[in-house]
Amino acid sequence: MHRVRLRDLATKLWRRSITSGNLLVYGPDVVAAQEHGSPVVALESTIITHGMPYPANVNTALRVENMIRKQGAVPATIGIINGKIHVGLNKEQLEILARADATNTIKCSRRDISFALSNGLNGGTTVSGTMLIAQIANIPIMATGGIGGVHRGAEQTLDISADLIEFGRTPVAVVCSGVKSILDIAKTLEYLETQGVPIIKIGDTPEFPAFYCAETHDKIKAPCRVSTAKEAADIVETQRTLNVKTGILFAVPIPKEYALQPSVVDTAISDALKKASIMHITGKEVTPFLLNELNEITRGQSLEANIALIENNAKVAAEIALHLCEKFRTAHIKPASVRSIISKQKPVVIGASILDTVLQVKEPEINNDGRTYTARRRCSSGGVGRNVADALLKLGLDNTRLISVVGEDEYGKVILESLGVGGKTVKCLSDISTTKFTVIVDVNGECYFCISEAESFAAITPKLIKEYQLHLEEASLIVLDANLEIDSMRCVLEVASKANVPVWYEPTDINKAKRIFEVGSHWENVLHFISPNQNELKVIGEHFNIPIAEDMDLAGVKSVAEQLAEHIPVVVTTLGAEGVLVTRRASANVPFYNEHGELIADSPIVSRLYPVANGAEKTGEILSVSGCGDCLAAGIIYGIHKKLNEIDCISIALKAAALSLRSFDAVPRTLQDALQR
Repeated sequence: MHRVRLRDLATKLWRRSITSGNLLVYGPDVVAAQEHGSPVVALESTIITHGMPYPANVNTALRVENMIRKQGAVPATIGIINGKIHVGLNKEQLEILARADATNTIKCSRRDISFALSNGLNGGTTVSGTMLIAQIANIPIMATGGIGGVHRGAEQTLDISADLIEFGRTPVAVVCSGVKSILDIAKTLEYLETQGVPIIKIGDTPEFPAFYCAETHDKIKAPCRVSTAKEAADIVETQRTLNVKTGILFAVPIPKEYALQPSVVDTAISDALKKASIMHITGKEVTPFLLNELNEITRGQSLEANIALIENNAKVAAEIALHLCEKFRTAHIKPASVRSIISKQKPVVIGASILDTVLQVKEPEINNDGRTYTARRRCSSGGVGRNVADALLKLGLDNTRLISVVGEDEYGKVILESLGVGGKTVKCLSDISTTKFTVIVDVNGECYFCISEAESFAAITPKLIKEYQLHLEEASLIVLDANLEIDSMRCVLEVASKANVPVWYEPTDINKAKRIFEVGSHWENVLHFISPNQNELKVIGEHFNIPIAEDMDLAGVKSVAEQLAEHIPVVVTTLGAEGVLVTRRASANVPFYNEHGELIADSPIVSRLYPVANGAEKTGEILSVSGCGDCLAAGIIYGIHKKLNEIDCISIALKAAALSLRSFDAVPRTLQDALQR
C-alpha cells in the first residue's frame, strides 16, 4: 500500500476504495520507485486528450517521459481509463488517451473525476485533477505546460480555472511555464496571492514567463525568484516541514530558441478570442479551441513552442525531484540524533510505578444510576513505566532499568520486588505514599473508568533524573511515559539530546498525551517512536493542527498517523481489537535500525495494519486490558534490540499483548512465551 494523505471527506472516501484496489491503479515503475524511495514526477494528461492533435500528443507525452527518465527520475503520467485512475501510464494506455474522441473522453478537474469514474469513462486530468491525485499518491511534484487561470473578461463571465482553487488547498509543487498566454496573467497572479500560493520564477531574470513567451508584453515581475532546482527543492521541503497545505507554482521560461514574441502572440490571441465569441464557445471548451486557433494562426509555431516548453519543464521538475529525494533521505533523521541501539542492550524506562487495583464488574452492562454491582478484585504492580520495564526484563533484556519513585510502604516494597535488579534505580521515599490506581473494567475486561491517587508522580523531579543521568547517557533507548511533569520531561529530553540517545514516548492518557510537545523543541532531535492509542492519537493530531474526523474510522486513523509521521519517524497506534497500526518511512521486512545504529527511513511514509489474529490466540478469557499496550510496546522494543524486522517485532508484541489480556497481572509471569515460534 502506498502512502496517501486524507484531507477531507472526498479524499477519505477515495482512500477506502484505493486501498481495496477499486479506483486507483499504479504503474509498475511507480510502485518500484515509491518502494525504493526514488524520485517521481507526476504529469497531467489533458495535454494528450485535449491539448494537441494526434500523433503530436502521444509523441510529446513519450518525449516528456523520456526526458524525466534521463534525469534519473520516474515519470507518472496520470489519467483515467475505463473508470480507473492510473498513476503511471504505459505506451498502450497513452495511445488510448491520444486517439480517444470526445464522446467517451472528458477533461477532468477535481469536480469531474467522480463522474468519470462512476460512468467508466476515459479522462485527461487537468492541473487541478492531477494535483489532487498526485497528493493521494504521495507524489510531491508535477510538470505541465502552463496552468489555467483567470480568463480574459472574467469580470463578466466569472470564468476562473479550478487549477487556482486547487493550488490553495493541495500541497503539490507544479513546474510550468507560467500561465497560458490566452488568459489574464496579471489577474491570475493576484488570485493565486489571495489563495496564499507561493509563485516562484526559476531563472536568472525576475520577469514572469507567459507560456509561449519568455515574458509578458508588459514585463510582469514574479513575486519571488530562485536560480536553481536545488533552491526550488529547498522551498518544497520547507513547505512540507511546516505542513503548509497549499501548492507551489514554479515558473520556468520557455527555452530562448523556441520563444515567440509577445506582440505576435497577443495579436493572435485577440483574433482567436473574437472567433470564440462569435462561435459561442464557453467553459472547458475555450482553452483547447484557443490553443488550436493559435497553432493555425502561427502556422505551427505555437505547437512547436508548446512541445519544447513542456519538455523543458519536465526536465526541471525531475531535477527538483532528485534534490528533494536526496534531502528526504538525509534530512528527516539528523545524524546527531542517532545512537547505536544494537551494541548496548540497556533500555532505560522513566515513568510511573503504581499499585493497580482492578475491579471487574460481573454484570454484562454498567449503568451510571447508583446501583450496586458485584465484582472481583485483583491487586498487582502496575504503572506504564513499571509495566514496560517489567515486560522487558521478563522478555530477557536483563540490563533494563526503571527510573521511578515509590513510597516507603508495603505497596512500594511489592513493586520493588516485582522488578528485581531492574528496580535498583527506583527511589524509595519516606515522605510520600506509593501511587495507587483503581481501574473499573467491564465483564470483557475493557476499561470503564479509573481513579488515581498519584502523589508520587511529582517526586520524579529534575533533581532525581540528574541523579541517574549516567544511566540515561549510557542507555540504548529511553522509554518515557507521560506521567512525568513537564520540567522533568524537559530534563530527560535535554540529557537524551546531548547524549544522542533515541526516545520512545508512551502518551499514557488523553489528558497527558501532548505533554512532551509542550516542553519546547528538545523532542525534535531524539523522539523516534510514539505509541498512542486511537484517542491519544486524536489529541496529538489536534496539537499538530492535523484535520481530525469526528467519527474516526481506520482510514482516518491512517491519515492522522501518516501526517504525524512527518514529525515523528515511527508511529505505533494501538487499535484494541483491530490490532496495531505501524506507520514509518520503511518497508516491513527491514529492522528499525541498521547495523550502524541509524534509524532506517528510506522510503515514503506508509502504514501497515497488523490484526490481532496475526499474533494472538483467539481462545481464552480476557481478564484485563490494563497491561496489554505496555506489553505490546515492550515486545517491539525487545525486537528492536534483537535486530528483528518490523514483522517479527510486531509478531512478538501481539503475542505479548495476548498473554497480558489473559492474565490478572499487567505483565504475566509467562511473558517469555511470546518469544516462541
